[in-house]
This record gives sequence, C-alpha cells and structure tokens, in this order.
Amino acid sequence: MIRLILLIAIVLGAIYLLRWFLTTPAETVSAYIRKSLWLLLGLLLILLAVSGRLSIIFAFIGSAIPLIAKHLPNILRVLGLVKTIKSQQQSKTKTPTVPRSQMNTQEALSILNLKPKASKEEIISAHKRLMQKNHPDKGGSEHIASQINQAKEWLLKNHEH
Repeated sequence: MIRLILLIAIVLGAIYLLRWFLTTPAETVSAYIRKSLWLLLGLLLILLAVSGRLSIIFAFIGSAIPLIAKHLPNILRVLGLVKTIKSQQQSKTKTPTVPRSQMNTQEALSILNLKPKASKEEIISAHKRLMQKNHPDKGGSEHIASQINQAKEWLLKNHEH
C-alpha cells in the first residue's frame, strides 16, 4: 500500500513539475535549475563529508591536475574561439543593414578603379582582385564587398558591346 502511495506522489510531482516547466519563462526555469544543481552539489559534499568519503573527491582532484595542466593550452584556445565566435555573432546582429543606393557609372568606375572605356575582362579582373582583398570571409567589410559587387553588376549591365 505504501508503494502505491509513493508511486502516486511521484507521478503527481512529475505532472506538477512538467506543468510548471511549460508555463514558466525560460529565464526563470534556467535560474531555478542552476540553483537546484548548486544545492544538490552542496548537499552531496556535505553527505560525503559526514560519511567520511570526502577524501575520494580530493584524490580525484589531485589526479586530475596533471591532465588539466597538460590540456590547459587547448582548453584556453577553445574558450578563446568560443568568445571570438560569440563576439562576431553579436557584432553581426548589431550592425544595421545599409540600404543599397542607386549607383551611377562614374561611381562604379571609381570603386573598381577603372577607366571609362574598360572592357568586360578588365571589369571582371578588377572585381576579382578587389574581392580577394575585401571579402568578408577574409576580414573585409560587408559594406565594401557589396559596393564592389554592385559596381561590377552596374558596369556589366551597362557595358557597351
């Protein structure tokens, strides 16, 4: 009989937690989960200390120090990459998109550094040369790359055969 009551209590508790999880905002849920994990860790340490088994934790930490020291440069490198990726994602979301303005032939020639009677091949080679230097994947500006592309499109579209 006691097993049935415990089973019903566990099922009702699980239903309550599921309902709470679905109706509570994600920030609140993550804060409660973090607090609960810290509380659980503290209780586990107290239990290990009372039972006399805390020395196992210290032995594990002592044996892990050489392993951590060996892989510390890799760990720091990975953490640095994570920070770089996060900062790049934040900068992409913060930069406003610049609307494309209508380009004229003089601006396009100026951007690609070409003379007024440039051939198709000259336009394409100037575009390729500038994009190799200014491509966003290689550290260039997205705005400059879009201006270079727009200049090439404008000149090729308006090229006299």
